[in-house]
Amino acid sequence: MPEHRRGRYSRFVRISKRFVAGSAGLLGAASLGMLGVVVYGLRAELARTRTELARVRAEVRDRDDELARLEDQVRAVDRGLGDVRRFEADARDRLLREIEIRTGSQTEARRRELAALEERLRALREATEAHERMLAASRADDDLELRYQELMSPTVRINARHEVGSGTIVWSKKVGRNVRTYVLTAWHIVQEDPSSEGTQPPLEVDFYANGKLVRTEPGRTVAREEALDLALVEVRGYHVYEHQARLATRRDLEDLRIFSKVYAIGCPLGYSPLPTSGELASKEKELDGNHYWMVNAPTIFGNSGGGIYDARSRKLIGVLSRISAYKNMIDVAVPHMGLVTSLDVVYDWLGGTRYRFILRDRLLAEAGALPASASKPTAAAGR
Repeated sequence: MPEHRRGRYSRFVRISKRFVAGSAGLLGAASLGMLGVVVYGLRAELARTRTELARVRAEVRDRDDELARLEDQVRAVDRGLGDVRRFEADARDRLLREIEIRTGSQTEARRRELAALEERLRALREATEAHERMLAASRADDDLELRYQELMSPTVRINARHEVGSGTIVWSKKVGRNVRTYVLTAWHIVQEDPSSEGTQPPLEVDFYANGKLVRTEPGRTVAREEALDLALVEVRGYHVYEHQARLATRRDLEDLRIFSKVYAIGCPLGYSPLPTSGELASKEKELDGNHYWMVNAPTIFGNSGGGIYDARSRKLIGVLSRISAYKNMIDVAVPHMGLVTSLDVVYDWLGGTRYRFILRDRLLAEAGALPASASKPTAAAGR
């Protein structure tokens, strides 16, 4: 290579080296400057972080201190509650001991007082039960007395010339100076009574009170119906018989059913009035063209003409007309098969006579529209 070119190349190389060295210096200086800035920023951020960390640590220490104070307060409260509980337990124990002390001496006295109260209560209960039994017995006695007065007292014994039978008082009042009493009975009891022809009546009517004969008065037949076996006997005297049979209405008769309890009241075999009880056995018995009811209350000769009563209402529902019998050399009675002329048949018959006022008065009195002793017989009835 020529010298002059070698000289220029060397100079170029030296210039390039200087440029590279200058550029590298500048770049290094710039890099160092930038690094210094970064390091400065990092140092500043680290300082702030250290400051914030110190502040957080201070807050944590403050909160720890506050928590410590709170824990101390909680422990103090627990100690206080423990003291309160102990005080409460002590107070309860003291109160219980005091109550036991105060009531211990009274316990036996209270027990004795309670026992005395229980004894008084038992005695009072026994007295109440005894009173209830007495009241029930009194009511039963009252019921028996009422039953006796309503069923037995209206029953009479009729002594005819050849017959002895029964009858029932259906009307008794004072008319003028005398008392007229009418007795319902069976025709076959009084069939031989010639009083309707004006002769001396052979009938004697026995009146009873409390099962004892109180008087015997003459009577005469004033109405009769052979086909129905019904008759009405009049007694004129001076005694009003307050106990007269209560009459069942037609509606009452319709309401009666088979198995309805009944009483048969009469003078069996000529005795003073006696009651028997049974049931309505039939309402559909036809015999000799007549319509009868049947009862199974025991009846016998002498009951004929007596009253048959509804046991529940104690009202007259019919007249015993016949007793059943069968032939075995002599007539043998079948006492539980009595034939009864029902009261609706009596109403139809007596309503067609001049003695219908009896029905009017008694049924009105029974309905409460007329006192039992308020009405008087008509002029026709007095003849």
